[in-house]
Amino acid sequence: MNIQELTGSPDYELVAAVKHDEVKPFVKREMERNEGWARVANMYQLTGWLVIMLGLFKAFMPFYTKREYLYLLYLLGGAVALFTVGIVLHEAIHALAYRYVGARHVSWGANPRKFQFYVQADGEVLDYRRFRIVALAPAVTITVLALAGMAVCYNQPLFYSFLAVLGLHGLCCAGDFGLLCVFQNYGEQSVLTFDDRVRGLTCFYRRRAVPDEAEVAE
Repeated sequence: MNIQELTGSPDYELVAAVKHDEVKPFVKREMERNEGWARVANMYQLTGWLVIMLGLFKAFMPFYTKREYLYLLYLLGGAVALFTVGIVLHEAIHALAYRYVGARHVSWGANPRKFQFYVQADGEVLDYRRFRIVALAPAVTITVLALAGMAVCYNQPLFYSFLAVLGLHGLCCAGDFGLLCVFQNYGEQSVLTFDDRVRGLTCFYRRRAVPDEAEVAE
């Protein structure tokens, strides 16, 4: 289904049209009324903070006992790498995932003032199954890469950099989980979405409910 068919169909209704620079408050509202993906997001971020606390404790002990700050520097370096190179990698994985599900008109966007970065597929109508792949791809990929790095670099300073990436990456995924909440809130299998790059919008449409025969008879 293309945009013209979707927007012109009497079987679908618009439930949300969100400006890209207003996605954060929209996502926050959708997560507040969701108990599915919002719970997953909270667990993911909570686990991340526990990992960071463990990493800080483990890295601080050599500093406390021997004034050895190398591990703390690597921990800080991992955080810096995540919020610079890691953001680019995160969005690149989204772009590759869009390609994987068949979207072709993929472009990048950013609002540095709000520290907001995103990838959009202009005019590509996606259902829940395809959008879920796009949304979860960075969380799954970067988590696996960070864990692999920690395993390879165990007992080495670089271990702490990968630990920081693993612990803090949840902060970069809040919007991804939040947009999945929109699908759950309006009925996963009945919702379609697309990006409008020119107007700077992400739109969500829902299949209209079909009244049952008893309601029609009344």
